[in-house]
Amino acid sequence: MKKTLLAVFTVLAVITAGAGAQDFSFDQLSVNPPQPAAVSGPAAVAPAPVKAGVQREWLVMVFINGVNDLGILGFADKSVNDMEKVGSTPGMAVVAEYGVLGQDGSADRNLKFQRGSRTLYITQDADAANITSPVIYSSNDADMGSAANLVRFAKRAIRRYPAKKTAVILWNHGDGRMGIAYDDVSSNHMEVDQLGRALGQIKQALGRNIDVFATDACLMQTAEVAYELKDSVDVIVGSEEVIPVDSFPYDAFLGPLAANPGVGAEAVGRSIVDTYGAYYTSGGTLSALRSSALGGFVSNLNTWLGAVAGDPQAFQAAASPAVVAATYKFPADYYRADSRDLHDYISNVNGALINSPAARAAGVALQDYMTNNLIIRATVLPGMLNTHGLAIYLPDLRYNSANYEKLAFAADSDWDDFLRLVMEERLK
Repeated sequence: MKKTLLAVFTVLAVITAGAGAQDFSFDQLSVNPPQPAAVSGPAAVAPAPVKAGVQREWLVMVFINGVNDLGILGFADKSVNDMEKVGSTPGMAVVAEYGVLGQDGSADRNLKFQRGSRTLYITQDADAANITSPVIYSSNDADMGSAANLVRFAKRAIRRYPAKKTAVILWNHGDGRMGIAYDDVSSNHMEVDQLGRALGQIKQALGRNIDVFATDACLMQTAEVAYELKDSVDVIVGSEEVIPVDSFPYDAFLGPLAANPGVGAEAVGRSIVDTYGAYYTSGGTLSALRSSALGGFVSNLNTWLGAVAGDPQAFQAAASPAVVAATYKFPADYYRADSRDLHDYISNVNGALINSPAARAAGVALQDYMTNNLIIRATVLPGMLNTHGLAIYLPDLRYNSANYEKLAFAADSDWDDFLRLVMEERLK
């Protein structure tokens, strides 16, 4: 297995020099593969023909960018086949934009290029080895790293399958504040502000907020990403950590949704989180955030930062390399995101204080707000007990403004100013 993966990686590297971050290294995959727990399948929901244009309860749109190692190794196909275990129903339409690199099936394992992308209307089948859902649209020039392509896909699905509630899931590699949806042929990806604008256009097409937006990609549940999306989405689902290559267990949450499509956005967000926590046995996180609480979150964050900056002892604790190093980081140094768990950071700062009652109280108030108002649900698997559902950019050595200061979070919060003060303190 290790030789096969190495060969694939070598071929891919030739065509993808400079491509984006990898969510799960091949060494990790071969030495310590993720082990899914046994999960009972969802109750079967009998498929029934529904005319296009008839309003359903839910439209679930999944943008699957497998134009990278994930497609070559078959993980994109697996996710589609998981969706096909449930399929679309009279109350729920499931539509996937599907673009992949694959293998030709020969002993040489040559790359197989799919020209452009295909839109699949997901239908139920019992064939876990093949994708049988009908193609309802094909594009020969689709760039799966393009935010505009995501918008076009969503608009087509919204017109054809109107619904009372809508979920958008973005499937690919993620790199937190640096972006998502890396296409290794076009060398394109979506930066966070581009993703925010794309979701704004989808909101405009809907005439209301997207009910649930989820990133089936690594490292995306950060304050910076969530705040960029808050005005277009009600519930944001994502992981502070890496997402194993098995991705979301789609059948596990689509089954209950098909059986009870009348549920709302927060219930779906909780279901995605809970089924993910049941599927994997270790080494992961997933959380659902309430977007309407992000404004209050920034207000509480700024209050805490003001209290810390105004107290020399508290600021020394916050700027301490030892305090930062003790805070849970996602994940290894291989990744560029430099994100750490915010709740854990506040606990470590407070733990270093002797007096500083105002700073301590502001930190506890921020933690309480996150737990009781912002985070709807969080699952923390064994080995990650100091994670709580929301990460933030907290570098070890230097503050990198690239792709950061243009974000809405940097404009509305005092976090970027705080980071500069911390870095200046370390240079003294």
